[in-house]
Amino acid sequence: MNISEILNSSNTQCNIDSMDNRLHTLFPKVTSVRNAAQQTMPDEKCLKDSANIIKDFFRKTIAAQSYSRMFSQGSNFKSLNIAIDAPSDAKASFKAIEHLDRLSKHYISEIRKKLHPLSAKELNLLSLIINSDLIFRHQSNSDLSDKILNIKSFNKIQSEGICTNRNTYADDIKKIANHDFVFFGVEISSHQKKHPLNTKHHTVDFGANAYMIEHSSPYGYMTLTDHFDNVIPFAQYHEHQSFLDKFSEVNEEVSRYVHGSKGIIDVPIFNTKDMKLGLGLYLIDFIRKSEDQSFKEFCYEKNLSPVDLDRIINFVFQPEYHIPRMVSTENFKKVKIREISLEEAVTASNYEEINKQVTNKKIALQALFFSITNKKEDVALYILSNFEITKQDVISIKHELYDIEYLLSAHNSSCKVLEYFINKGLVDVNTKFKKTNSGDCMLDNAIKYENAEMIKLLLKYGATSDNKYI
Repeated sequence: MNISEILNSSNTQCNIDSMDNRLHTLFPKVTSVRNAAQQTMPDEKCLKDSANIIKDFFRKTIAAQSYSRMFSQGSNFKSLNIAIDAPSDAKASFKAIEHLDRLSKHYISEIRKKLHPLSAKELNLLSLIINSDLIFRHQSNSDLSDKILNIKSFNKIQSEGICTNRNTYADDIKKIANHDFVFFGVEISSHQKKHPLNTKHHTVDFGANAYMIEHSSPYGYMTLTDHFDNVIPFAQYHEHQSFLDKFSEVNEEVSRYVHGSKGIIDVPIFNTKDMKLGLGLYLIDFIRKSEDQSFKEFCYEKNLSPVDLDRIINFVFQPEYHIPRMVSTENFKKVKIREISLEEAVTASNYEEINKQVTNKKIALQALFFSITNKKEDVALYILSNFEITKQDVISIKHELYDIEYLLSAHNSSCKVLEYFINKGLVDVNTKFKKTNSGDCMLDNAIKYENAEMIKLLLKYGATSDNKYI
């Protein structure tokens, strides 16, 4: 079996050991090694082809790990009886990618049977979608690029201990376990207008910077909606209201769950190869069911422009594309959609933007306040190390509901930041709260939130409590 066959074998385990085992079997057969009289250097094309084989192997390896985690751990897949077993030896198999391919074919087959046969107008629309180029949009307040764009999955960010804002929550991880993917909005790109065409995904503004990439991943997957929250928003929350003014009935029809035959958690999922076909067929299904004749006629226009096609797709659906673990590329475009607020820069740990905006102590105190309220230990320590903060400065930090002592000892607050405040004499460990939980102190908070590290820290500095229930 040659290297190419090894890499594409369905039985090959997704780790380097799988190749090592094959190589080790050859070693005992080697009896001597000598230099050839004339060494032939491989040509550039051969080197490039070899490098591409190796790169694809690693991409496939990483993708298998991401899909194995998703399909074996997500409770929704288990409920639908489409889960796979977790690898017994912690080595993900390429079978996880094959499982994605089978699911993709299933959803394509399901919608094909439902729609057969397609009319001439429907075939024209389907052809238009399949032949359109797509571009993928990732929005963030983080500074993700210099000359190279690097976007990491939530799982990778956690494993590396990177401090940044999060858009992945407990239910996402529990129910679909797709936290080892990078998420993108999907747009039609075959037009002359400036990208991005859309700046929100499911009504949410995910950031002031849009990072656009034109290339898909051979191991990516697409859903027609947010994979977890697969309900389309009401029309009045849609980004392009002027587009909706053309229609009437369809504006009442669009808000719905997009799902397969097994209920609302049965979210259609397509591999990269099938994604345009799946998008087109499900769009035709929606158009068929619509009572809005003007909308139908608009969709079936022969000369439908790429921008109008995008408006339709991102109104009827909100497609989401997912790339395993990490995107690292020189082929991207960064577009500044709007200004970043100071609080957004703080929560995203965007130090370039923080340094631009924090030009004096007054603004530094605002940044410090945002870092404490948003539990941004890294930014708080950065501000404290770059500005001489006094007790009077701390007194000037105001919050409508909470004292600064409360915020420093609240749930998931940083012990490092609290200790800095105590050591510098910026707060007293036994100060009573005047606002929320009036009369309590920081030790009461630490005990209430079962923060053993903070309890130990406060006791070390002489904290006491009058709470008789403690």
